[in-house]
Amino acid sequence: IIWISIALGGLAFAAPIGWSIPGLIAPKGTVGTVGSIMNFFNNLAGIAAPIAAGFIFQSTGSFAANFLVAGAILVLGIVCFLFLLGKIEQIKEPQISPEVGPVASTS
Repeated sequence: IIWISIALGGLAFAAPIGWSIPGLIAPKGTVGTVGSIMNFFNNLAGIAAPIAAGFIFQSTGSFAANFLVAGAILVLGIVCFLFLLGKIEQIKEPQISPEVGPVASTS
């Protein structure tokens, strides 16, 4: 119970940082879209995790393997965050060009 409480406290501590990312990177007027895409993939992981945990438990007969897999995924995420994530910048808004007439085919 103590370790689970510490883990949930860490999640509660980190959640606002994760949810600030859409506001930092989304072009003007698209924060909701970027946030919903992020939420969609978070929920996909929430759907897949119990299925994977059940499969791992059924294969090994122990929940210890589930914690080892979760720890390995956490370490992989930290490594990716440290080495693959570049500078967090706002996505540029697409430039709307003036309307031009139909383009003729050259073939």
